[in-house]
Amino acid sequence: MNDFLMVLAFSAAGSLTGALTGLIPGLHTNNIALLLLLLASSFKNAGLYLALFIVSAAISHTFHDIIPSTFIGAPEEDTALMVLPAHSMVIKGEGYRAISISAFSSLASIILCFILLIPFCFFMGQPLNLYDILDKNMPWILLCISLILIFTSKKLLNALFIFLLSGIFGLVALNLPTSFIMASSPLFPALAGLFGAPALLTARKGNVPPQNIEERKVKIRKRDVGSGVAAGGLVSILPGVSSAVAATLAMAVTKSRKEEDVISMLSATNTATNFFVLLALFVLLKTRSGFAIAIKKMVEIEEWNGMPTHPFNLFLIAIIISAIISYYLTKFIGKVVAKNISQISYEMLVRVSLSIILVMVFLFTGFMGLFIFTVATSIGMICIEMKVRRSLCMGFLLLPLLINYFL
Repeated sequence: MNDFLMVLAFSAAGSLTGALTGLIPGLHTNNIALLLLLLASSFKNAGLYLALFIVSAAISHTFHDIIPSTFIGAPEEDTALMVLPAHSMVIKGEGYRAISISAFSSLASIILCFILLIPFCFFMGQPLNLYDILDKNMPWILLCISLILIFTSKKLLNALFIFLLSGIFGLVALNLPTSFIMASSPLFPALAGLFGAPALLTARKGNVPPQNIEERKVKIRKRDVGSGVAAGGLVSILPGVSSAVAATLAMAVTKSRKEEDVISMLSATNTATNFFVLLALFVLLKTRSGFAIAIKKMVEIEEWNGMPTHPFNLFLIAIIISAIISYYLTKFIGKVVAKNISQISYEMLVRVSLSIILVMVFLFTGFMGLFIFTVATSIGMICIEMKVRRSLCMGFLLLPLLINYFL
């Protein structure tokens, strides 16, 4: 009984911490995981509970990071493609509905992920080992994603130009010496510039319309959640492939451009990615994220073959607890923000939002980060002017990955 109470307490605490990291642009659970890893080395027998804390925070983060993406246009890697549809819903007075759709889709993705636990183990691990086949063919998978993004655009030459421009920018930015930038990666300033700032700068002027905060039944399409979970599951097991690529993959295979459908699919992708990262740790014994690396150093990992093992069973309990808490907490915080957001003018909101993004970029990445943000914003604005879809800016990640694989 005491053990269960400890699991419950650390899972709840991790959920609240994940909410905090999700609400602060540029702060990620990987940062928290590294700090807790230091604590685990100092306190004996604390590793398991700290690992449960990290798992809960990682799941909670994927629920809450929709809020800054929606209301201030400050994306991180996981939510970059969600900025435009979510922010568009704010302009229509449907910001809270965007939050509700995202929260429900993330919760639905957790349910689907649990359903896929045994099949994932069977197909990716023993006895079929499809993981090895996917890993060997990853360059061609990425190439197909890129070609789909480009050739499904109405303005082919414009699309190719934006993809290559973003990709060349990514080649330069992602290969900067670490001494040039304060953070471990320039992803935050780059994605904030490619997706966040242009959405704010090009939106209509005037006041933010009052947001409809009435509780309405949220309807999501099963295919959107399924596509998101499939994309998150695929890229979470492969080396060098991020959740942003999972989102790009999900966007590439969908035909719907409705804002609600895009938000639903990308939210499911976001949450499923972290779920399958944990699953890959136990099924494939591979670490695909910073928080997975920390967990591997905190607890002894035994390969999971479909039968309940310790401590994997406790991690699954932590995920359930975190998902339930995060669903209701996301809706509560989203409603509070939506209720008060219309009390300021849109011009003021843009100024405040851009100021927040600039401050966070500087705090995490310094002056070089500000320069990356400026260049990225210029590319994002060019993309809008050329009237091609913004997902092509994910060439920032895709082109460097392709070159890394093929050369």
